[in-house]
Amino acid sequence: MKASIIIILLICNWTMTVAMKKAPEMMEIPAGKFIMGPNAANHRESPNSVDLPPFHIDRFETSNSEYKRIIPSHRYPKGADLHPVTGINWKEAQNYCKRIGKRLPSSAEWEKAARGVDGRIYPWGDKAPKRKAHPYFSGLVKRKTGHNKKDRSPYGVRDMAGSVWEWTSDHHADGKAVTRGGLWNFHLDYEYSKTYEFSMAEIDKKFPFLGFRCAR
Repeated sequence: MKASIIIILLICNWTMTVAMKKAPEMMEIPAGKFIMGPNAANHRESPNSVDLPPFHIDRFETSNSEYKRIIPSHRYPKGADLHPVTGINWKEAQNYCKRIGKRLPSSAEWEKAARGVDGRIYPWGDKAPKRKAHPYFSGLVKRKTGHNKKDRSPYGVRDMAGSVWEWTSDHHADGKAVTRGGLWNFHLDYEYSKTYEFSMAEIDKKFPFLGFRCAR
């Protein structure tokens, strides 16, 4: 009898472990105000204070293997299982998040998760790295999610300044959605890695440097 109980407990433990490995880790972002927009230190414009309720956001960008687990038809290069998924349009990203019980983060949520409450310019602080950005941190030559350990926000969220741009839920009537993140590339000098920078992309287009992460 005891042996049977032990076997059942081992099976339950193994099942939970497998489930945890399959479920992307999420970081909790507490409720409260944060500075959104260009930092006053840049002499561009006064920052805005935005109040958000608590939410969770994926620690890492969605990878190819995670996406394929839900969307079996997804194809990607051999050896790129842990690379951020790209070539996904806005509606496809939304659909993936919905199917796993999540959603795309809003632009404001994304920015708070990246910069915290002190209005920092980069996820790690206000100073750009001394070393020039290497092109392998760009969205065209990829590395696995979380590769750059220095690209970490105050809440422990990774790859919010490098790797690939990311879709957010914010979209406009002109058929474009707000994208966040940044491509560390040799010719950009970190200009597009700042926490408050954003761009717009057509929601039905797919790009090799644009991926996403989910929120809840």
